[in-house]
Amino acid sequence: MMDATEVYVLCDSRSANIAMRFLNACLPSRRQLAEEYPFPEFVDDPVQTFQTPEDLMQRLEQDENESYSIYWDAENADGPRQAMLFYTEDGAMIAGVGGPESSLDKTIAFIAEQVRGRFGFVTSGSCPPETVDEFKRICGESTLVNLYEGQLRNSPPA
Repeated sequence: MMDATEVYVLCDSRSANIAMRFLNACLPSRRQLAEEYPFPEFVDDPVQTFQTPEDLMQRLEQDENESYSIYWDAENADGPRQAMLFYTEDGAMIAGVGGPESSLDKTIAFIAEQVRGRFGFVTSGSCPPETVDEFKRICGESTLVNLYEGQLRNSPPA
């Protein structure tokens, strides 16, 4: 068991509605980590600056080839310490939670249910890849708990 883990699941679609369903289910008591969100991310002269992650998520749903990472911290000690959304350069969205976790198989299955995901993996200290193909490759090669084509694999015995 790792001290701090991240669980990532590839979402069924790049949708602000799915993003909000994930956040409300997995980290209902949360605070955004940034005061503002420049768009595109990591540019000196952004085209637009958003004040809320929700407004940014609406924009990212439309601009399918823009990559972006959004983070929230938990406001209480129950459950995950952090929630994350990663928008990939190839039009996908990845949902994730971070923190010490004792039932990774249940966590990955719960996130997958919220985002209608069929691929997911567990890692420690690394962000998910920028493309769907690379995400699926990592899921297929993972020896930790993972979700591959809708099947939970490497789950501990009950």
